[in-house]
Amino acid sequence: MAIPFRRVGPRYPCDVPVEVVSFLGGVRVAQGFLRDLGIEGALLRCAGRLERAVTYCLRISWEETLLELPGRVVRSASRDPRDPATRCYGIQFNLTRDQENLLRGFVGALRAEPPPAPRDIMRDYWKP
Repeated sequence: MAIPFRRVGPRYPCDVPVEVVSFLGGVRVAQGFLRDLGIEGALLRCAGRLERAVTYCLRISWEETLLELPGRVVRSASRDPRDPATRCYGIQFNLTRDQENLLRGFVGALRAEPPPAPRDIMRDYWKP
């Protein structure tokens, strides 16, 4: 029996838009947001259906650079009760040294910013 992967490094809260594409074909599978991010992986929230143990590529635009982060789905969480069309997925990265260095720069920039404010889910007619 395989030993389940356990996270070692820290994750940092974020709200980063991401495009999910198939690893080999480069076909867009979904769009979503990263809820947290670290060097080893991320928590992805998206409306598309991702398969467990399949490798995808997460594309993030940052400072005129396109980060392409290959990773596989290691966990599929339940649907978001506020938005039943979306799911959360735990992604474990499989990065080259260059990709890891770029990601370290991006994570460093995220850590320098204050954490994102919670999304406002109230409707306009509720506001004074």
